[in-house]
Amino acid sequence: MTKPNKSHILLLIILAAALIVIISCAKPECKTSADCSPRTCFLSKCEDKKCTYALQRNCCGNRINESIENGKPGNQCTCPADYGKCEGKGRIAIGSRTEDATYVSYSCNADEQCVLGVDESRIAPLNFLDQMNPGFLKASSVIKYNKPFDPASDSFEFKVTLDDIGKDVMLPVRLTKIKLLYSGGGYARAELLIAEKDLDGILNGIGDHSTLDVPLTLSYRPQELEEQGSLRYSIDYTYVRQVPSGKTANGTSIYNNETKRETFTAPVKPVFFFRSG
Repeated sequence: MTKPNKSHILLLIILAAALIVIISCAKPECKTSADCSPRTCFLSKCEDKKCTYALQRNCCGNRINESIENGKPGNQCTCPADYGKCEGKGRIAIGSRTEDATYVSYSCNADEQCVLGVDESRIAPLNFLDQMNPGFLKASSVIKYNKPFDPASDSFEFKVTLDDIGKDVMLPVRLTKIKLLYSGGGYARAELLIAEKDLDGILNGIGDHSTLDVPLTLSYRPQELEEQGSLRYSIDYTYVRQVPSGKTANGTSIYNNETKRETFTAPVKPVFFFRSG
């Protein structure tokens, strides 16, 4: 084995000394904690001229799902950095498979909760006109409702107008009750009574109208996130009709006042329900 000569030993000593000088002269990483670059959800500190970082708990951005994030309950709306974004379509079951919903998607509500709902820009009002003509009077009914329709918060709006009356009809015409029936969803052709409301609408003359607001009073909730079906409504009303009952001795007609109770049943209409929340 060759022994190192004196020149080699001297060279090693010089290199070691130079390395010590370089290390001792190297610029420090920091002098104070303020010199350390900030990192999300880490506390920085300058120790021995080097920056050290300690992970913060309950901090949005530390990639940990925690019950509290930056002082708020942790979820997709308060901390998407840790929980993921509140987005994407809802899923509905069709037979043995599932598909994306047409309207329902995830979004953050006013309480910063990730919920299922429908963007308002996608909601369109539907209007249908029905003619009521029982023979002694004529009226029209306009029904207005949203597509899609949220049974938990939306209402059906009706405007019933008296268009004409026979000469033997005595005013007013009184609207007394309305019913809504629905078929669809998982109930096949069976009709369900989903709303029933007593009315106090009064039509005092031709052109007079009554506006009715009818929510789903019987708390119907779709089985799936979205559900298509058929809607039918009926309106009960009363009026008084003069009915001839004979003549007086001088030939003048005699009339009796007869209260008539009628029900108008409208043709079926399409309805598209969705389940929110």
